Amino acid sequence: MGENRQEDLSVQADQKFGRQLKEIIGQYLAGDLTDKHLQGLIEHRNTFDAIEYPELDFAVKVLGENKVVSSNEAAIAWELDPEGKIWPVEVLENLVKIRYSKATLRKAAKENRKGLADWRLIYIHGTSLREQREKRGTDQGKQPCFYKEGIWWLKASEDKWATHKPQAGYYLINCCGQFGNLDWKSQEQEIAKLGKEYERCHETVFSEAILTIYMVYNGERIAEKWYHWGISLASDGDRVFVGDLVAIGLGVSNRWDGFSNQDLRVALAWKFDY
Repeated sequence: MGENRQEDLSVQADQKFGRQLKEIIGQYLAGDLTDKHLQGLIEHRNTFDAIEYPELDFAVKVLGENKVVSSNEAAIAWELDPEGKIWPVEVLENLVKIRYSKATLRKAAKENRKGLADWRLIYIHGTSLREQREKRGTDQGKQPCFYKEGIWWLKASEDKWATHKPQAGYYLINCCGQFGNLDWKSQEQEIAKLGKEYERCHETVFSEAILTIYMVYNGERIAEKWYHWGISLASDGDRVFVGDLVAIGLGVSNRWDGFSNQDLRVALAWKFDY
């Protein structure tokens, strides 16, 4: 019996190693691992921490259920095509990696508990603003929706940014609007003071995130009375912003960098650790 058990354990170990090796190769080809990570493995350094992605259960336990939207929940909310024809993304949880360390998730949760932030871990499919509008529509009877009258960004002149597709995956986003009454460049300076791990969330990511939160958490409205000033430049050179998620629909507009307003704020994104 002892020999059979030892043999079974050996087979399991080989299978586990094979899965790990496959994962490492896959992440390297996807660009999620650098040559530095691989060199560390070759030299027997303890760099496995850099590729040991937290499980979803861990994220939920640390952040809380109401602060996490899984890929499966997001897929259901957006009525994801099961064959991936419309939304080309894997929705099986064991194939979707959380690209933040456990330490990062704990730090985000600590800031939440202190009332300093509202960090949410949200799965983003990587759809463009126009795709989001097409999916949700402008019918106020079917919430959440987009603002019907705001059609300037549907013109061909805005194709470059309005059709942008962010990378799919889990994003850690601070849903508290910050740095109101500051112009865009001053906001950037404030972000830089916080540390290299933070950045201004892409407006397309933020838009999908707050729409998803509304659908998953029974009408919770993030950015109901403010806008997130994003990254993209419209054809006239002004920065795009999204928000004011009220009953008449999510707004999409733009302002020049030197403009400032209390309602024009920043939603921070935590940069991927891996």
